[in-house]
Formats: sequence, C-alpha cells, structure tokens
Amino acid sequence: MNYYISIYHATREEGGSEEGGWSYWDRSKVHDIKVSFDTETKVRRAIKRLRPVLQRHPDFSEDIPELSRLEAHVFKGEYGPEEHSESSIYN
Repeated sequence: MNYYISIYHATREEGGSEEGGWSYWDRSKVHDIKVSFDTETKVRRAIKRLRPVLQRHPDFSEDIPELSRLEAHVFKGEYGPEEHSESSIYN
C-alpha cells in the first residue's frame, strides 16, 4: 500500500457563542506531493522535511498559527480529498 501526502490550508472556524460555542478546522487542499511512499518510515522523513517549508511559505507566513496554517496530511492508497475538515467541537 502506498502513502500519499496532501497539503491543506487550515483555518480555525468558531461561532455559536450564544449556545456555548463551537469550533473546527476547515481545510482546503493547496497541493498534492507528486511522489508516493511505500513505507511509513519514508512518509515520516518526508513530513519532517516538509514542516519547515510549510511554516515559512510566503503566502501564509504572516498567518497566526492558532487560526490559519498549512498542514500536511497522509492518506493510504490515494491523495486526500479537496476538503478535509473535522467535526465541530462544542465548548
């Protein structure tokens, strides 16, 4: 089974303060890494090399990490979906 890495721009969405509040990360795909990896070790090495690049990407370097950031996600057998958001968390 091959592993694939997709890069997402993640933004923190919040609301519903009148009911105690909710929040979640909304993720939109920015890029697919065009190389697949055949072992988890190779994926971990690739993610380690990607982290500094994601943190200083010129389009997102001014973002506040708690509210907006680039993230790398690993998927088995195929690239990730265009939207990769999580379920809402209720406070």
